[in-house]
Amino acid sequence: MRKFRLTALILAAAMAVTPLVGCSSSSSASSSSSTNYKIYERNDLIASSEVKGEANKEVEANKTVFKLNKVIDAASLTDENEHYVYFDITINNTTDTEYELSTLNNFYILLPDNRELSAAIRTQVFAIQNFDDTKYSQSPFKVPANSSFSGIVGGFVIPEDPKKGFTLAFFPTREDARDKETVIKVNVTEKDVIEVPSDLLKK
Repeated sequence: MRKFRLTALILAAAMAVTPLVGCSSSSSASSSSSTNYKIYERNDLIASSEVKGEANKEVEANKTVFKLNKVIDAASLTDENEHYVYFDITINNTTDTEYELSTLNNFYILLPDNRELSAAIRTQVFAIQNFDDTKYSQSPFKVPANSSFSGIVGGFVIPEDPKKGFTLAFFPTREDARDKETVIKVNVTEKDVIEVPSDLLKK
């Protein structure tokens, strides 16, 4: 009987310790999720090759031609004065294979203080409710073979006025969502940011 009681105590102690092992990581992940800040678990290959680009100009990498046409600022939509931003983009697929991309996996924002922001689901919900669905593309979206995708995607929650500038990073993964060796980085300045066009809104 004493043996069973001792075993039960050991198991109870193990169960008590287990949550503590991952406590810091879990808490950090929760905090990261709530603020849309994301720290990528980079290895030697992820983003090992950077290709610099400019807004409204084509840049090519990994058989993909990417162009950031405009950044759309839906203005301050939260009590914390955070801005919802979306991207008017064109992606040309020069391969014979159609593939699917998503804002969460293929894009992130790098702020001037080096914080990284991942896509926020609430911005897509807002867009679905307010934007013309012939111009706004939900994530994920498809890029046809030997053709191009053109549309508005996103979005992201930026904790300050996007006109202050930031960097949009895009992984041209093509059909392999894990292929993140190459990253295209486009510097965004005030001139690249516009308000929501009237023709983007639902009638």
